[in-house]
Amino acid sequence: MCVQVNLGSANSAARALTVLLAAIALLAGCHKMSPPNSLTAHRANGTPHQLTKGDLSVAEQKYGVAPIPDPSVTYQPDVILVGGGPEAIRELSPNGFIWIIDGSAPRANELIPGKIFFMTGRAVGRVLDVRNDGGNLVVTVGPVELTDVIREAHIHVEAMPVNFGDALAYTSPDLPGQFVPLTRAVGAAAATPASYVGHSGWRFEKTLATTAPPAAGAASPTRNYNEKNFKTTPYVSPSSIGIKVSVDDDGFKLATQAVLHLSAPRLKVDIDITPTGGVETAALVLTGAAGLNWDFTMGSAKTMTAAVAALLQPNTDFSIPIAAVGGIPLAITVRQRFLIQTALAVKNSTLSANGGYTFNGAFKVGYLHKYWTAEAPNDYTTEQSMTKTGAGVSLGIQGLDLSDTVRVFVGLGAFGFATGPYLSFNSSIGAFRNSSIGMLQCNGATLVVKLSGGVGYVIPKSVTDLVNSVLRALNIKYEITGEGGLSPSKPLTVIEKTSQIGGCNVDKDPSETGTVRGGP
Repeated sequence: MCVQVNLGSANSAARALTVLLAAIALLAGCHKMSPPNSLTAHRANGTPHQLTKGDLSVAEQKYGVAPIPDPSVTYQPDVILVGGGPEAIRELSPNGFIWIIDGSAPRANELIPGKIFFMTGRAVGRVLDVRNDGGNLVVTVGPVELTDVIREAHIHVEAMPVNFGDALAYTSPDLPGQFVPLTRAVGAAAATPASYVGHSGWRFEKTLATTAPPAAGAASPTRNYNEKNFKTTPYVSPSSIGIKVSVDDDGFKLATQAVLHLSAPRLKVDIDITPTGGVETAALVLTGAAGLNWDFTMGSAKTMTAAVAALLQPNTDFSIPIAAVGGIPLAITVRQRFLIQTALAVKNSTLSANGGYTFNGAFKVGYLHKYWTAEAPNDYTTEQSMTKTGAGVSLGIQGLDLSDTVRVFVGLGAFGFATGPYLSFNSSIGAFRNSSIGMLQCNGATLVVKLSGGVGYVIPKSVTDLVNSVLRALNIKYEITGEGGLSPSKPLTVIEKTSQIGGCNVDKDPSETGTVRGGP
């Protein structure tokens, strides 16, 4: 607490000097406890807009922006607004959920398990454990819902221009769940139509096995992969959100890329939270949707039936801080998740294709009066047909299923603990090609695009298990749950089409959704 000093009460020049020195010392102490925040009052009270690196201090770029008290926002009673801002944060652990802070930071001594830790827009979460480390505190946090932090707020952002190319990239090298092996069987006969990736429940195992059982007493040829075999690279640019996935190991190769294109994107946000009703309104509108591109090349150099399956969750997020939202350090967070399932028949099998689709419009998800709505462009053009570009060589049938989920959050938190309203754009492809020596060669491809929304945090069950195993290893008795917040909306099908050419001689799926112009 800072003390006011009245110099007029001094009876002598010496006493006045003593008091003056004391005042200077107290002011210095106050400055240390509450360092200036670059999110100044004029920015806090102006029109909401994206903050760039040039607007932020080095500490803010690294750890996030501190909240500013504002009469329009009420926080929950259990929220501990730790002072000092990002300058009082010493480190974030490589696993992404252990914060090391200055133990003398204002209100840091109030942190106990169960309370809500809130220091910056990224340094926020349910306190699971607090330990002393010299003059610092080691604070382990779990996920929270937006209403665990905010009791009342009314946030409205009108069509804010967004440059995803200026997003801050955050990487957590030891983030649990970067690779989740799949246990669900993957048929080698043909690729099944691509499917929507659910919010949780993935717990799979991935293997490579021969087509026939090994002879009695022979060593099993099955090869198990781990996350080191895969390279997963998400990226953003001013006009796109994409991901690249590749693997080259033990004769199996795969290189694939999915890109969501945007044209002059703008984001509209509406969030109304009340003390009695919790989240009353949550709506996101992302305009500027322009197109989607997929491409892949897959091959096997060994005699094997390759049934490779995995859920890949990159350890890099992209964050865009937003100014002027009632002192709340909200940010746009972009996260991706990738599902892969393959089937190759024999040695020297290859399969490749690329596809491009354009559409113009907006992605809209909204929650109002306890009901969800979703809207998306329903008119698209096939610029490049995956079916017609499909190529490969094989003595048998080969197939591939790939699925990419892009989630755009507006809220608080970091990595898997990011919480707030979000829209989820999922695009999935399935492709197959029959034997090159057959009488009737055939290419087939399935494209499914879905849109959904939610409010809260989303962590797959398998990743939740991994996080909890880390907590147990640290002798922390608390565990996290996989999902929090409002139940997500039912996925809206934007595109669903299957086309085949060649010997199968089917060019159009009668159940196709969407208006198609151009080739299949």
